[in-house]
Amino acid sequence: MKGIFISYRRQDSQSAAGRLADHLREHLPAVPIFRDVETIEPGVDFVEAINRALHSCGVLLAIIGPRWATMADAAGHRRLDNPNDTARLEITTALQRSDVLVIPVLVDGATMPEADSLPDHLKPLARRNAFELSDKRWEFDVTSLVDALNKALGIAPAPKPPPAPVPPRPAPAASGSWKKWAWGVGAVFVLASIFTAEENPTDISPSVSPVPPYVTPQPATPASFSVTGGWQDAEGGKYRIIEQGGQIVFQGVSVHGAVAGAGMVQGNQYSFSYTVNGAPYQAVLLLSPDGQYLRGQYRSPATGENGMVALQRTQ
Repeated sequence: MKGIFISYRRQDSQSAAGRLADHLREHLPAVPIFRDVETIEPGVDFVEAINRALHSCGVLLAIIGPRWATMADAAGHRRLDNPNDTARLEITTALQRSDVLVIPVLVDGATMPEADSLPDHLKPLARRNAFELSDKRWEFDVTSLVDALNKALGIAPAPKPPPAPVPPRPAPAASGSWKKWAWGVGAVFVLASIFTAEENPTDISPSVSPVPPYVTPQPATPASFSVTGGWQDAEGGKYRIIEQGGQIVFQGVSVHGAVAGAGMVQGNQYSFSYTVNGAPYQAVLLLSPDGQYLRGQYRSPATGENGMVALQRTQ
């Protein structure tokens, strides 16, 4: 099993590197994790140890904090300009190996350094697609990184256990007010019935207005697939969804701007509360029997805007 080499500067990103290493050991228990402070024995030549570690690694994670490119030594010289700088040696050596994938990982609000600010041997690093780890969405970001590492190292993801049977729930009382629709554990409403109740407040019968056949409301049934992975809409928007323990989180970019939110799962029915460029939206989607499509309706509680949603799995 190829390992993962974590390259970092102690004065720049030691805390984030340690936190990430702990998370990787928990979620990738079979993968060796190399960090200099933990795995190099006293008296061992540091450069030789780095080379040996890289020989057994398939991925190098270059942890880049706000001071990674600008930190200076005791004489005031930028460390990155020193050919013997540890971080420079680690990343340069990995970039020169065709069997090691180098992934920049941005932490603590850092941005990717420009190629012009890097020594010649490090300039290829600026062309690598980076992962950003944010404290506010740490679990989501690291889970996405773990998925990418599984793919890079050729590790099949652990099979998802079958969902627990969903007990039947009583039909919700009809309401003429959108504001009474609550998102919470044990409460999942089909948006179509809410739209009908709001638009026709005098009609509070349990009947539902017709909707296209592929989103006809139906009792939730146990889902055979996890929705964790990449999805896209018909307009080219791309999204990443993580499902775990009956909960879902997601983020992405649509043609209308950045999208992020969370929700819950009831069988094959997925209830979302999310924002598009900061504006709140809500949606209920149904997973197709083959696990390849999420279809349903969305609604803006602020403006009343509503419409259909169709997402297709990309990975």
